[in-house]
This record gives sequence, C-alpha cells and structure tokens, in this order.
Amino acid sequence: MSDRVKTTEPERLERLRALLSGARSKDRVGRALGGIEYGNVLLGAMLHGADRVRQGHAPTDLEQLLLGALRTVVPDAEAQQWGRVYREAVTGQGGRLPVVPETITRRPVAQGYTLANLRQDVNNVVAEALAAPNVQIVDPRVAAAGHGEDPVFVEAMRETGFAVTAFARPSASQAAAANAEDGGQAQEEPAEAGADGGGSPQAASFRLRLEMESFYVRRAVGDAGASKDEIYWTAAAAAGGGTGRPFISEEFGGVKAGQTRSFSSSKKVLFDGQSSGYLGLSIHCWEADQSSDDWWDALVKALNDAAAAIDRFMMIDNFLGFVPLWVGMAFEVGKMFLFIMEAFRNYDDLSCQRTIGLDQQDLAVLAHYGQTTWHFNGDGHHELKVKYAGDPVPFPVGTLRYAVWNGGTWGAPIALDFESMTPPALASYNGVLHALFVRPADKVVMWTRLEAPVGVGGGSPVWSKPERLGGDATLYAPALAVGHGKLYYAVTGQDKGLYWRTYTKAGGWVPASKLSGYGSNYGPTLATVRDQVWMVHVSGDQSLFLNTHNGTSWSSPHDDVLEWHVGAAVAMATYNADTWKIASGMDSKLHAGTSQGHPRQWQRRGNVASDPTNWSPALTVHDGKMWLFIRSTDGALQASTFNGAWSGFQKVNPGAAKPMDAPAAASHDSKLYVMYRH
Repeated sequence: MSDRVKTTEPERLERLRALLSGARSKDRVGRALGGIEYGNVLLGAMLHGADRVRQGHAPTDLEQLLLGALRTVVPDAEAQQWGRVYREAVTGQGGRLPVVPETITRRPVAQGYTLANLRQDVNNVVAEALAAPNVQIVDPRVAAAGHGEDPVFVEAMRETGFAVTAFARPSASQAAAANAEDGGQAQEEPAEAGADGGGSPQAASFRLRLEMESFYVRRAVGDAGASKDEIYWTAAAAAGGGTGRPFISEEFGGVKAGQTRSFSSSKKVLFDGQSSGYLGLSIHCWEADQSSDDWWDALVKALNDAAAAIDRFMMIDNFLGFVPLWVGMAFEVGKMFLFIMEAFRNYDDLSCQRTIGLDQQDLAVLAHYGQTTWHFNGDGHHELKVKYAGDPVPFPVGTLRYAVWNGGTWGAPIALDFESMTPPALASYNGVLHALFVRPADKVVMWTRLEAPVGVGGGSPVWSKPERLGGDATLYAPALAVGHGKLYYAVTGQDKGLYWRTYTKAGGWVPASKLSGYGSNYGPTLATVRDQVWMVHVSGDQSLFLNTHNGTSWSSPHDDVLEWHVGAAVAMATYNADTWKIASGMDSKLHAGTSQGHPRQWQRRGNVASDPTNWSPALTVHDGKMWLFIRSTDGALQASTFNGAWSGFQKVNPGAAKPMDAPAAASHDSKLYVMYRH
C-alpha cells in the first residue's frame, strides 16, 4: 500500500459539520443517518456527552460508554472538539438537526443522557428501526440456512450501504437427549407467584468457527477515478464473555462482475471461539485505494470497539426483554460506526455494512447445513459465502409441559419426559388427544397420544410411549387438524418441501406425500373450515399462501389477499361462521383477519390487544368460546377468549408456565389443553 496520510483533525471536524448541517443528506451516509424522528439517539448521546465533558461535566453511564468508541480513534482533546462542533450546530439551527433527535438536541448541557433515559425513548427508537427498509427480521433458520433474501431488503442496502438482520430471541437450552422414546409424566408443583418458575438452565458453551470462503461479484464497485480497484473485507464478532475480535482479509485486486474470489487460508477465519448461544457480527465490504498504515491501525481499533458494543448491546436485551430491542440497538450502533468511519474515511470506500445476529437455533442450522450466503449490496453488490467449521451446535431443547383448564381454573403444569427441538402440535381425534413433537437427537417427528391404558380396568388417561412418525425429519414445528373423518398432519421437511399424511384408527398413518412445486419457511398451519381442510404456509419472502383439501386432493396455492408478511407461523380456527387467521407481525403485534369460508376473501380485523409477542400464537374453540394463547416477550404464557369481543389477556399459571416459544392448544374430552416447551 502507498503511504497516504489519513484525514487531519480539521478535515474530520469539517466532515462532522457537514453531516450535522444536512449538507450530506443526498450521500449514502446522509441517507443512512437522516429522515427519522428518534433515530441516531446513540450518536446524539455521544456528541452531547463530548460537549458536556468539554464544558466540565461528568459524562453519564451511557455517554461514557459511547465516548469510549470515539476515543479509540481520536484523542480526548479532539473528542471534545466534536462536542464543540455539535453545540455550534445545535445553537445555529435552533435545536433541530437532521441527524440527531430532539430528545438530545433540546437537552441542556447540564442534563446528560443516561441508560434510564434510553429506556424511556427506546420504544420509539425500535419502532423506527423496524419500519426501516434496510432492517429485516427473518426466521433465524432461513437466515442461517442461506436461503434467498427479500429483494426489497437487498435493494434497500444499496440506498444506504447499511443493513441489519435480526434474530429471534435466544432460548436457553439443555443437552439433547438421545432416548426421547422413553417417556413418562410427573405432576409439577406450581412456583410461587412472581418466581421464575424454574427456567431452563443456561446453555452449555460450544466452540464456533466461521470462515470466509468466497464472494461472488454481482456488480463491481467500478471506481473509475481510482488508480487501482481492490476489495477487502473486515468484520467484528462477539459471542459474550469478551470474545469479540476483529477480522481483516487480504485485498482482492481487479475485481470484476461475474467473478468468484476465494479467501486465502491465512486470512479467512471470521470467528473462532466459545459461545453459549449467540453470535453477533458486523461485516463490512470495502473498496480500497492506497490506504495508509495509520488508517489500518485506526480501523482495527474501531472494529475492536464495534465488537465490544455488539456484545454489550446484545446483553442489554435483559432490561426490556424482547427481540426488537436488539434490532433497534444494532441499528443505532451500526449508524454510529458509519458516522465515525465517515469522518475518518480517506481513500477507502465502504461499499456495504451488515450487522447480523445469530441465536442458538441459527447456529445449529448453520452447523447442520455447513454454509450460508449473505448479500452485500452497496456501491458494489457481492454475495459472501461463509462456511461453518466448528463443533456441532445442539438445537435448543425444551421439555414438553401442558396445563389443563377444567372450566374455572388452570391446573398446575404437568411435565412430560419428552424433549423437543420445536413447539408441539395438538389435536383431538376419535376420542384421543394426539401430540407431535420433534426429537432433538435425529430431528425425527414423534407421535404420542393421551388415552386410557389398555387392559382390564382401564384407568386415568396417560401419554403413550412416543413413536417415530415414519422417517419424517424436520427443523420446524409440525401441524395437526381433523377433517373428512381423518387426522391431518403437515410438516416442512429439511429440504423446505411441504409433506402431509392422514391417520385413521383403522388404517393408521398413510405414507407421506409431498406437495410438489413449492416449499415453505417455518412450519405450516392446518385448520378445518366447513367441509375442507385449509393449510397456510410461509414462503421465502415471508408472505402467506393457502391450500385447501376437499377430501380428495389439495388445491393450488392461493396467495394471501391481506398481504401479510410474518416472522412466524400463523394460527387458524373456525368460530361460528368465521375462520380466523392470527399472526405475530414484524412489529410484535397480533394481526387478525377473518374469512367466511372462501380462501380468497379475507377481511382485516385489526390488532388483538396484547403484550408484544414474537412467536406463533395458538387458536382453538372450547366451551362456546375461541381461545387465543401467546408467549409474551416477558416469557409468560397468556390467554384471551373471544365471544363477540376479545377479553383481556390473562397469564396461565403466573410464575409457573414459562414457554420457550410458541404454544399449542386443543379442546378434548370437555377440557382445554395447552402444551408448550419449557
């Protein structure tokens, strides 16, 4: 590399002044930072803190954290000058800056911005992040398995050179059991009100190793004004416990569209270390021209700080406890990084930056498939292939539990000795309650029944020893429904194909059939609608499709006229004349629609008022009412009923029922059952 001098302090302060004034609003960094009301709150707190230090005030807890990032690349004296430029912009523009929210700019110098203040503002910050086109919450299994990303999301990267891909909330897990066919049940004592209720133990640590394998060039950067055209990659990774570290690849010269370039064996390890259930990545694709060693040093320092920031802000999830918080914080940290890098950028152009979070489910699927591909669409468009080379990652496992409503109260949860790596499915058929779950050891679908013991005298119903359902294997929750005198079952296979079977007591399970021509993400949903069985599945772009079965064959798929995009499988049930469809949206709210028996005619029914939830709900009809169950973001199992209007949600066994994810529900033998993983 040529020995070029990095930007000087006056140059950096002038770039800062231009960004704060809005003069850079049409540049990519200006588009990434502008146009929202609460966004850039962390950036604003950093600048406000720098000015407060300049004027003799002690920084707050949050300001100190953010100033630490700035001080990795500038001395304290220059950091204070950043505060001076910020204060001049606030004064000169009447407290209204295009890239700093008024919750910061209207704050007097004597009043700092704290973590407690962030708690008060974070819901607005998160809402704006979720609405941004360059932010995507996807099924973690889809992201980790490398399936196609939403074209709208990929194109939004080009507008800003920046994107966030969020993961579902990490679930505590325990070791997978190899002998899940041995089963039993035991009464579980209810926990004291307000207690944790015996939450699952912390996940065991495992070694992760991710390697940059290659990248394919869809569109070259094409910097015609540079003396050479090179691509290099940098990244920061964090998995908790101070495991964050930087990555810098070699430079790839003469990069052209249509090429695939491979990383050298000495510079390809993206992350190699221990994790207890998550990994946060900030990955950057650069177009390089004649950088100096000083620039490299500053970049490495900034990447180290970015890794620490990812780690800290992932853990901050504990104080609000729901998935979108990570999205908002990752969005804000990423923009702060862009802002600092813009001030320092000399002849290195940031083509695209992505922040990606992987929870244990993601990591387990990534280990299972062995590789994934992520788009980086900025000045150029590159598809990065990442290889997994670490230890096998256990799928998050939970023990099945269920509770029974006897008409007035919920019984204490009952624990089964069946471990599952997915939520269960429940259905009452021919006087027997059927349940399906997925055995962790081999991902096989297991079938058990609650029925009276065979033999003289009978006795109280017990769950049968689980049996393999053929050779069906899946990474997703199965589905059950009753129709045409049969028990219908559907599942998304490991190849993303949709498979189904039927069962009768006389004939048993028929062989599995595949619905040809299309596949699904997430698990499918089944429901009985008049004289048909309906199945809803989720496509690769997170939109919904519906098939109907008339007792002989499945129809072609109907696309969803409500135009929903969901982050989990939907719930369906028929109550009186209406078939209800309810889903947890990308905004963590429950969206409802109804049909009167026609798959192409749906009416929007607004939102069902509830605590935020990111998991699939469960619907069933019992005792003249429709029951809706959710796993709220505080970890509680909650239920609401509908009899012309929705009741308020109430916790099922407060303190005792703590599902890992989506519940399942069914009415059986004049009782209501709800089952979940714990």
